[in-house]
Amino acid sequence: MKPVLPSSAIRWVDPPESPLPGDLTSMLNLPELVLRILQRQGMHSSADAHAFMDYQAYTPASPYELDDMDKGIERTLRAIMGGELIGVWGDFDVDGQTATATLVSVLRKVGAKVVYHVPVRGPESHGIKLDVLQKFVKQGITLLITCDTGISEVNQVAWAQTQGIDVIITDHHTLPEVLPQAFAVINPQRLAADHPLRPLPGVGVACKFAEALLDRFNQADEARSLHDLAALGIIADIADLH
Repeated sequence: MKPVLPSSAIRWVDPPESPLPGDLTSMLNLPELVLRILQRQGMHSSADAHAFMDYQAYTPASPYELDDMDKGIERTLRAIMGGELIGVWGDFDVDGQTATATLVSVLRKVGAKVVYHVPVRGPESHGIKLDVLQKFVKQGITLLITCDTGISEVNQVAWAQTQGIDVIITDHHTLPEVLPQAFAVINPQRLAADHPLRPLPGVGVACKFAEALLDRFNQADEARSLHDLAALGIIADIADLH
């Protein structure tokens, strides 16, 4: 077991202070410490700060601002309405497991037939493994949705297509030079650097997918029930909290 460092050996390094934006100081009756925390969280106006602290003042970005979201939702709707078996492939970390739980629960809620797989850390590691994917094929899936994984799986996606399986990738990891030729590739890294959805982790992408799907079933209000899982995955993955 590694020794625990005494508190005296830990040195906190604070970012350099910069002048507070005038809009923050003039319009918010808050202590300077709180204002500086908001500033470090990327809040540079009273409107930003208000939305950050009060969800009722916040207007979230549409799921359809993510590339291929429309294609992914339409294909999933077709699978649900046609009684197709959908496979969900997750990941073993907290982000991946919460993303898997999000997608599977919402798919079942709207009447989909679903099976899922979460890899075991040691034997399987990250990513799509063909031997397990072959078991999915034997079960009869015709649509595979990944969460928190899949963006680099060019060969596995190509193989799935030879088996008549459409693949929807929902992931947040760095884009490779060549994207898999999936039916849809939903990854916030495809957005502009300053887009509010760009920092989403895997569970965040899964939540936006679920939000769009619930809306198509007139159940948009149910999306808020997913926020606990989203918060768990976001914090565990040390994602950007802006």
